[in-house]
Order: sequence, then C-alpha cells, then structure tokens
Amino acid sequence: MAGIQILVIERDATQSKLMRFLLEEAGHKVQLAESAEMAIEVLQSFRPDLILADLQLPDKDGLELTRALRQDPIYAKTPIIALTAYADSSDLRKARESGSNGNISKPIDTAAFARQVRNHLEGTSGMRAYVPSDGGDLLGEIRNLFLAEGLDECATVLKDLAAFKSIPGGQIENVLRVLRRWAAVGWTLGFPEIANQARRTEALITSPNLDYDETIQAIEIAQRRFFAATNFEPRLPPALIKGLLDARIGLVNFCEQDAERMQRTATSANIQAVIERMSGELLESCAGYSALVINECEFSTDAARKPPQWPIPAVFIVSRASLGSLSEWSPGARDFMVAPWDAEEVLLRVCRLLAKTTPSQSAAESLSPSKRRPRILIADDDPDLIALLSEVLGQSGMDCEFARGGHLALEIARRRTPDAIVLDVNMVDLDGFEVLKGLRHNLTTRAIPVLMLTGRSQTSDIARCAASGADDYVIKPFEPSDLVARLGKIITASRKFAFPRKNPSFLEK
Repeated sequence: MAGIQILVIERDATQSKLMRFLLEEAGHKVQLAESAEMAIEVLQSFRPDLILADLQLPDKDGLELTRALRQDPIYAKTPIIALTAYADSSDLRKARESGSNGNISKPIDTAAFARQVRNHLEGTSGMRAYVPSDGGDLLGEIRNLFLAEGLDECATVLKDLAAFKSIPGGQIENVLRVLRRWAAVGWTLGFPEIANQARRTEALITSPNLDYDETIQAIEIAQRRFFAATNFEPRLPPALIKGLLDARIGLVNFCEQDAERMQRTATSANIQAVIERMSGELLESCAGYSALVINECEFSTDAARKPPQWPIPAVFIVSRASLGSLSEWSPGARDFMVAPWDAEEVLLRVCRLLAKTTPSQSAAESLSPSKRRPRILIADDDPDLIALLSEVLGQSGMDCEFARGGHLALEIARRRTPDAIVLDVNMVDLDGFEVLKGLRHNLTTRAIPVLMLTGRSQTSDIARCAASGADDYVIKPFEPSDLVARLGKIITASRKFAFPRKNPSFLEK
C-alpha cells in the first residue's frame, strides 16, 4: 500500500507520537490532533485518507466526533478507526453505531500497528474489525512509553550536538542520566540492543576526550535501535518460559482466533506448552490439564456464571461489570484479570498459579510464614522503572509504595515502616547512599532491610553499598526474578535477626 494521509486524534501525547513514528516509518504522512476541536481545525487544511480517533477526548468524545464527521459529505465515506483502551462489547457496539469502521486497542502493539492500519484499509483477513489487539497490558504500555520517549530523547540530543558541536557542559549529566535509564530499563523490558548501545555511548561521553563525530554516530545507532524495537516483539522473561515447560493449558469459552493468538504468543517465545480449547467431556474432567484460563466475559446465562469448583488452578478473565461479585467465588488456586486481555499477561498469571501450587515454593511465597503480603517501598525517580517494579513485585505477591525522591522516602519509611526498601543510588534530591545513611541513623528505620539498585558495578561502589548499611544490591540492568528472590532473602533474614545487624550477605560471597 502506497503512503497515504492519516489524521491521528489522540489525547495522550506519548501514544500519538509513537503512532506517528510508526506510521511515518511505513511511508505515510501524519497529522496529529489532541482534541476534537483541534481535529476540526486540522481538517480545514488537511484531507486524510484515514482517521484514527481516540474514544476518550478532553472536549468531545470520539463517538460524538465520529457521528459529526459522518454527517459531513466530505468524510461520510472516509475510513475511521476507533482507538480505545477498553474492549467491552458495549464500547465496541457504540463505536460501530457511531460510524467507526473498526477498532485498535491501546496501548498499541508496536510490532503490528502499521500492519493493522494497512489491513483495515485493504480489507485483508489479517485483522478483523472489533477484535481487541494483543496490546492491552501494563507491560505493553510501559514498553510503548519507553520507546516513544527514547525516540524523542535521541532527537533532542542530536539537535544539541548539531547546534553546539558537542554536548553543552550543563547537559552532560542529563544525557548520562538518560543513557543509564536506557541501559537499565531497556534490558529489563527485553530490548538488549538498546541497553548495550546505551552503555557504549555512555563510555564515549565519559571519556577524557569527547569525540563529536563518534558521539553523533553512537546516538544515531541508538535511534535506529529504538526504531527497530518498535517492529519486534520483546522476549518473554526466562522464568516464565521455564515455569510453563510441558504445561497443558485449557481454554474455556475462547473462540478459535483467540486460542490461536494465545498459542502463537507462546510459540514465538519458545514456550514448550500445549494450549487448547476445551469443551464437552474434556471440560467435565479436566484430566491431564495443568491449568485453565476461563473467559468469564463470554458466559451467556446466569446459571453458567455461577462460581464453579474447578479442581485445578484457573485464571478467570472478567468484565468490569462483574468485579463487584468476585467475593462470591470459591477459594482455591485462582486468579482474576479484567478484559481486554493480553496473551503475555495471561501466560504470566498461569505461570504464577502453577508456581504456587507446586511443592517447591516460589520466591514470592517464601518471603514470610505469615499471611500478610510484604509491603515494599520503592525509592526511585524514574517513572518507567517504578511502573516496571510495581508490576513485577505486585505479580510476585508484594504490595508497593513509592517515593520519587530521597527526602520523601525517609518520611514514608519513618511514618509507616515497610518490610523492605528498594533504593536507587541515583536520585535528584538525595542519592541512595545519603538516604541509606538517614535510615540507619534513625531508631525507627535502622532495621529495615534495604536492597540497592545501582548502575555501577565497580568493586568500590559495591563496597560502599555494604559500608552504608545495605543488605544487598542489584546492578542495572537486572532480571526481575532475581530482584524478587533477593528481596525474599533479605526480608526473611531481617525477621530472624532484627538486632544486631549482620554483615550483608553479599560480602560473604
């Protein structure tokens, strides 16, 4: 399909920028509007071949705007695709009734977005209208945010380099901070090429003789890495692949296309599991299955929706409307997630349930003999890392509280003592070592176990972590499962030995 003109009406600046990057890379001309009013203004001088419209706009919702456009003879036949973070049948029905030709779910699937747009226009069978895309999870949103911000940051640094023929002295620390975030978050999110290039660029910028041409080349390579990352699915965590080895997962109330989508995600990640639809006798016995995934949204009668006694671990996909009735469901090895569902998240939930029901305990289960979930204070000023840690720790059975600065971390720790603190070394107001010093000099907080997050792997920095009173450390980039396991160890140790403080375990290695 030759390049066409596309109007993207999207209130979220990050999402709209990412859509523009992907569509322009595919050869299209793109205009952006963040509200219905701005869209009407753009349309005075721009005649799009396609309109992508967010359903939730700040002034007039996308449904109302679509109806208004359909009344205009100029746009009566123009393809309009609804962009929505929700995929309930009622939302999709309203979009259809307003005149939309189809929908794409947010956060967008970067690897498939341009193809989805092309398929809508060409009418190919690769994308059916009103089927939620596989991009509706928090992890997808974090990845999209990371890629969009990274592309913006590359452009800014290159612009500064062109203007000053070097990085201005006052900007070097900011650039290094960006590169370290790319290295830490990129690796953890499954973009090792970005993380490695960030490390190489950091080494160039911190060298005694900063080479202008080399630095420009390094940033341009990083920019290409970001562009490439928008076209490939990141790898699933190794722990997930291992946890589902030889598992047999039954899908209840799933259509054939959704079952294929789930199996395709597992196959592409080399997950050795059997995933298949269940019905009839198989549904009665569940014999031979490791776990079930039950699409509760598809139950059509009240009798069918009665909470069943499933004999094996089960993940239920529920609608927003049914959230209030979850207390009626019988106890057991089960988990719930709200539609629209994402294949990666479903597999992750199944993996967690299987880990909980096997004889060998998972890292999250071994944290404490008590029933209370450990509460973790995350002290970090990087919103991407906070979101990632919140998701990883939440899925590992821990509750999280956040402090986006050192002073706030000290205040929260004194007011409500957490079970452990994940403390970043590099923060704007106080660095991690200063925060740790404050914690250890206060009777209320001195015994709280602290895990330091550092991008520095030198022996002197590790020794400083120990000297400051840290219980353990993790070097960025890190494996989420490793961080969870280390947190479990220091929480367990702290409950056995409150005083006197022992030497950190990592000094005994």
